[in-house]
Amino acid sequence: MRVLLVGKKQKEQSTARRSPKGLELETLPLARLSKMIPMLPEDTLVYLDLAGMTGPERERALRIIPRTPRILFGVIDPTGSVVDVASLFHGGAVDYIGKKLGVAGLNAKRVARIMSYVDGAAEPGEPAESAPGSVREAPAPAAISPVDGWTKVVPGKEHAFAILFVEVDDEEELKRHEAENLASAMETFRAYVERIAAPLGGRPWMWSTFGGLLLFPLTNGATSAALCGLRLLMSRIFYDVEESLLPGRTSFRLALSTGTVIYRLRNTGEIISDSLNSVFHLGKRYTKPGQFYISSDAMHLVPQKLKPLCVPSGSYEGRRIFHLIPPRPSVAEKGSESGG
Repeated sequence: MRVLLVGKKQKEQSTARRSPKGLELETLPLARLSKMIPMLPEDTLVYLDLAGMTGPERERALRIIPRTPRILFGVIDPTGSVVDVASLFHGGAVDYIGKKLGVAGLNAKRVARIMSYVDGAAEPGEPAESAPGSVREAPAPAAISPVDGWTKVVPGKEHAFAILFVEVDDEEELKRHEAENLASAMETFRAYVERIAAPLGGRPWMWSTFGGLLLFPLTNGATSAALCGLRLLMSRIFYDVEESLLPGRTSFRLALSTGTVIYRLRNTGEIISDSLNSVFHLGKRYTKPGQFYISSDAMHLVPQKLKPLCVPSGSYEGRRIFHLIPPRPSVAEKGSESGG
């Protein structure tokens, strides 16, 4: 599990450090909290260190974290500044480390105890047990649509995105086709990708001959990014039959990750960032032909009903990787078609 220590005096570290208590712990400055929250994997445990914070800074941080229900959070209060500790737990906190313990009280044993508690507890806002035959109310729809998420994206500014890598397989074989025919075929493929992605809030970015990247703003959670990948895979047979200009079956690979990039309307490939390098490496070097892989940092974007389709597929560049396997139609029982 990922444990993140956020505070005003923390210096960001790209790799986890091992504390004396044997806990893998990452640190992050308070100033980057709002940008990092949307990209954190599900069940990340975030500790907010209140040392040195002003009242408004503390209140703002305690508003940001509870708004993300998939994130677990605790509070480290070395000066005992929180008067009403119970209010933290009422707001969803899972731990409070007060003045006597300080940061030294954060250790692997404590985290294991918290996780044991969380695993056995009901979801926030839900009863521990549902009455027999009762049906839980469906969650309220999102406040904005995935497409509307682009209204908050400002060209020239850094934004957090779900990044979907899409690329046709067998490049060397395809290059043997006549250049003009290949260009037409790839333009048809891009049109297919755009048509699937557009209603889900995805836009092509950094596109080359055989594929490229789709961006989904994280303003609204970007849960549609994983759904877009699945739709591309499951609609491929219709694309082959109705649109593809290439002979045989079209095969392409997909990889989903998250990251922050400086968005520009026309990106000709000059924008380089760790996030872009990471998703390109995952798509080109690790993902197998015809498959859809998702890095652990993007698993929180996968809708709940799709998570059973995601199976662990090793690790790459320090992150766990999951393979999304499209569902297969169930086979009807014998005699059902004949009416027997």
